[in-house]
Amino acid sequence: FGDNMESHFVVPRRLRDKPYELIEAANDWHYAMMNDLPRNEFYRSALRQLITPESFVLEIGAGSGLLSIIAASLGARRVVAIEANMHLANVARQIIHANGYGDRIHIINKMSTDVSPEELAQYGGRPTLLLSEILGTLLLGESALHYVADARRRLLGPGGAVVPPRGAQFATLVESFDIASITSVKLPPGISLDYFNSLQDTTSMVFTKQYGFRFSSAAYTELAPRTPVLAIDFSADEVGVWGGESRTTLRATRAGTVHAVMASWEVYAGEADALCMATHPDATLGNFPRDMQWGQGLQLIE
Repeated sequence: FGDNMESHFVVPRRLRDKPYELIEAANDWHYAMMNDLPRNEFYRSALRQLITPESFVLEIGAGSGLLSIIAASLGARRVVAIEANMHLANVARQIIHANGYGDRIHIINKMSTDVSPEELAQYGGRPTLLLSEILGTLLLGESALHYVADARRRLLGPGGAVVPPRGAQFATLVESFDIASITSVKLPPGISLDYFNSLQDTTSMVFTKQYGFRFSSAAYTELAPRTPVLAIDFSADEVGVWGGESRTTLRATRAGTVHAVMASWEVYAGEADALCMATHPDATLGNFPRDMQWGQGLQLIE
């Protein structure tokens, strides 16, 4: 990290020899993710219902090792945490040992798709529970189903559980003159800047974090019911299961100007999906870290 900074910057000694990409990732979203306490409790509650003293937990995308530590603290016999990033894997090892779980949690520094069942067998058979949190601002934005389905099919033991087991991507129509004020221009009569609006990007879906604000803090109105556009069963679905394009109609039920389609999601766990973690603006209103990690997606409408 220190080598990437100009000489006039004061770089603390603790940072000088750390990889630049590790510092960037930690400060961009890892702190926000780990400090999302309701997220952590969602996973703790889901795991508490499934873990027994005989459980062998496999986590993919371990990051800091936090969820693996939660699994071990609930009594799992063995936890194997797979983390592809070498620097993060080393950080996770340090954290796991510092918390006294070095004998029960083992890190594998590989892509989960490159790990074989034989590698896991040395830790005591086949995993009984597959754990992951590789969700993006869009539910499948980080290829969660790709990695979960592969690990479930090749690595998880027969009848093994998946956490989280299900999720749904939602969309709705929103009116927000706050959003319009940073994505288009309209001045009082006298000066016309309409031509500048020909540059407005209505092609890309932009994440609220990229705009640099929390959608829950903006003035907005949902003009259509929040509608599930894709349901995912992480415990059974395979990549390509939908077999093509599908279309969902979002029908406005109140008057207003549609400025954007807003995308947010829910994931479920527990009996009858009693546990729910969501990224809807009303769900993140009191959760600043969740908005800084995930937030919502916005597709501007002309």
